[in-house]
Amino acid sequence: MVDPSVKIPLNVSSLVGMVFPLLAVYFVTALLVIFPGTVVWRRSLLPFTLWLGLRVGACLDVSGGDPIKAQANQSHALFTFMIVMRCIVWAVYSDQVRPIPGTPADANVKRASVRAALQNACDLALGFRELSWQGPSKPRTLLQVPPSQQRFPFLRGRILSVILHLILGDALLFALQSFSPELSTPGGGSVFDPSLPASWRYLRSTTMTFLFGTLIYVTTRTVYDAISVLAILILRQSPSQWPPLFFSPWRATSLTELWGDRWHHLNRSYMVALGAKPVSRIFGRAAGVLGAFTISGLMHDLGLRAVGRGSDFVAIFGFFFMMGVGVVMESAWKSMSGRLPSGIGGRLWILGWLGLWGNRAADAWLTRGAAASGLVPGPYRPFKLVWAFVTEP
Repeated sequence: MVDPSVKIPLNVSSLVGMVFPLLAVYFVTALLVIFPGTVVWRRSLLPFTLWLGLRVGACLDVSGGDPIKAQANQSHALFTFMIVMRCIVWAVYSDQVRPIPGTPADANVKRASVRAALQNACDLALGFRELSWQGPSKPRTLLQVPPSQQRFPFLRGRILSVILHLILGDALLFALQSFSPELSTPGGGSVFDPSLPASWRYLRSTTMTFLFGTLIYVTTRTVYDAISVLAILILRQSPSQWPPLFFSPWRATSLTELWGDRWHHLNRSYMVALGAKPVSRIFGRAAGVLGAFTISGLMHDLGLRAVGRGSDFVAIFGFFFMMGVGVVMESAWKSMSGRLPSGIGGRLWILGWLGLWGNRAADAWLTRGAAASGLVPGPYRPFKLVWAFVTEP
């Protein structure tokens, strides 16, 4: 039996008994799905993947017993959810996934060696957007220029990006924590201050909501850029396998553009394959959109529960589901007017819709300590170091 209330600390024993087996079945499934005639083996592995994923996601404690670092359990639970869902997609899929012609994965297939096959398995397993592959969910090309194929300029740019975004993320965290000392504690604090008049109360909560949302963007980009550097230095992957994760989401003028083109696609493959496609076949495209956002809502709610302080299902699930509702509303508007929202009006529409549903979602996260710590330990926080240097007499 899996008891989520009993947390198992991350140590050598849990690594060997829980984490490594889950990663092993994940990589083996990724290896199998690139070859034909392996669907029986993939489906045979799936029960083990589900069991191991449930144990790791629900029971493993990666915080080291430090309540301030409990949000790390949310990150590892989200990662676990992602790899388990991908294994489900590969098990359900009766065919193999094939490389897109002209990609490094396609070149590896033509080499037909054990090393090339292992490289392709790593590319598929580590590349959540599946940019080199076509299968149950074809990749969506973001509105961006491909990265430089030269390794040194690419690495230099990404390392600089990591440094700058670490400082920016810490500055955002510093600004968020300045609203209330409670936000720096494991118990967290609310975006709502009942002592303020309604207008000021919601101005405060909305400001904090957008600060928190921006912090999520900056943190996600920082981690992705750091991983891309390691993948190229250690795994010898190509810069073309690590294009930018986002494309200026602040430039979006519609929710469709924001979530479809400018936000990251780390979860797109399984949300389309398990949510959008099957639901749209039965109930139509609009329901398919809601199906994809339903999986997103469930994923984030389960992630927050992994922190060990409960969740607010209506707030967390509701935010992501209502993003889907907003996309469906834009589709209806386009069918009547011939175009999606655009310009200043489109930007105001996005801000209004995000703010309307984001206040409660941000409150649910922040009252559970989401702003208690950042990527860097307290004494070494980059913004504080920079601030101390600038303000030192």
